[in-house]
Amino acid sequence: MDHIKTLWKYLAHNTPAEDDQFVKARKLRESLLKASVLVGFPKGINACTALRSAIQADCPHLEEKLDSDTSLRQHLQRSEKDARGREFFGKIYAHHTDRVLRNMSLASGGDLSEFAINAVYGDLMAEETRLDAKETGLLEFLACYATGGSVWSQAKGHMYGSHNLGNGKEEIFGAIAICQAIEERLGIEVNREPKENWAWTAKAEKW
Repeated sequence: MDHIKTLWKYLAHNTPAEDDQFVKARKLRESLLKASVLVGFPKGINACTALRSAIQADCPHLEEKLDSDTSLRQHLQRSEKDARGREFFGKIYAHHTDRVLRNMSLASGGDLSEFAINAVYGDLMAEETRLDAKETGLLEFLACYATGGSVWSQAKGHMYGSHNLGNGKEEIFGAIAICQAIEERLGIEVNREPKENWAWTAKAEKW
């Protein structure tokens, strides 16, 4: 989690205005929260904790304001979560929505589709106060691409979904470049074989 502390130090150093620091702290915290269901909830807990520690160390003037935040999702009713979850999911998968939900349902006795709509999307991803739909879609793609391996099909789906939410060639290849730069700098080997499973990234050249 040292890399999160380094990232915050960089952001704080290059953001002199306190109000702008506050906005970036909230957006980064929300990004880590949303990423937790994609990369692992324990990692999300550790990441959010590391960010708070970094802010306490480098920007203690933000701590009280951030600690006074309450959940953006605490007052949502079940019907609201179902509605906005279905809407957000539909924006990502477009005409594939019903097929994707059916396949998840069949694979899990109905639970994966239920969890996706109500919790992952209705509760978490569809909240746009601090991270909007376009940013969230790109985050989903980036997390899947960074994972590699058998997640290639999800990464592919989220590349198209990210495009449906407003991201184009620049954003898609920017996310890929970030992943590649981190892997190279930290000596991380990510399995993206066979290459044909990842050839779909070329489609974004036309966006």
